[in-house]
Amino acid sequence: MILIFNKIKWISYALAIILSLGTMACKSENPVPPASSIVVATAADLVKVSEPLAAAFEHRNGIRVTFSFGSSGQLEQQIRQGAPFDVYAPAARSYCESLRHDGFLEAECTVFALGRLVVLSGGFALESLSELEDKRIQRIALANPLHAPYGLAAQQTLQAVGLWQALEPKFVYADNVAHALQMAKTGNAEAALVALALVAKDASSAFLLVDASLHAPIEQTVTVLKASHNQQGALAFRDFLAGPEARQILAAYGFGHP
Repeated sequence: MILIFNKIKWISYALAIILSLGTMACKSENPVPPASSIVVATAADLVKVSEPLAAAFEHRNGIRVTFSFGSSGQLEQQIRQGAPFDVYAPAARSYCESLRHDGFLEAECTVFALGRLVVLSGGFALESLSELEDKRIQRIALANPLHAPYGLAAQQTLQAVGLWQALEPKFVYADNVAHALQMAKTGNAEAALVALALVAKDASSAFLLVDASLHAPIEQTVTVLKASHNQQGALAFRDFLAGPEARQILAAYGFGHP
């Protein structure tokens, strides 16, 4: 009887171990639930529209979005140096493609919107770009063209109309397009070339919309980084930006659809 009991006991233990291993195997095959947040490195022209975009995405997906704003080129360098971002959203496709070429990306570069350039003036409304030569305008703020797409678009625009060299002594360079706007708002510049998205909903701002044919397209691009700790959430945000709900929000801030 003792031998039979021990044999039954040993079989029970063996079955328990087998069942336990089977349960562990099943668990390992289940997808890991997505993290509750992502960090998006994005061009500074999205500062204002980022709030409604984040609210809509969080409502739909339950994933919190934290933004890190800067010029597209500066953010690219931070990514190369290991900054802990999940999503990269520059205002120029070229920066995104550079990272893709060097193996930093998990996904393709997707253009989800087109930015628009405006000339903001404080004391009086401008009717043409040539009025930037007015003596009342002593300083013109613009983002640094070397690493900021809006600064490059400003340079291309003024070169196209033959004003770049004449106005160059007036230029004060900002780190990014939001910084250029701040210069104008605080009186450190009488005019600024900035993003429409930063002033579109500001009734107190007088601005001149720049003809988009005067500069290369300002391509708002999004991608997912290979180093992301939440690629599932990052991919969901990329798809959201390219979808109809985000497109409607972006249009309200002056962005065009590619």
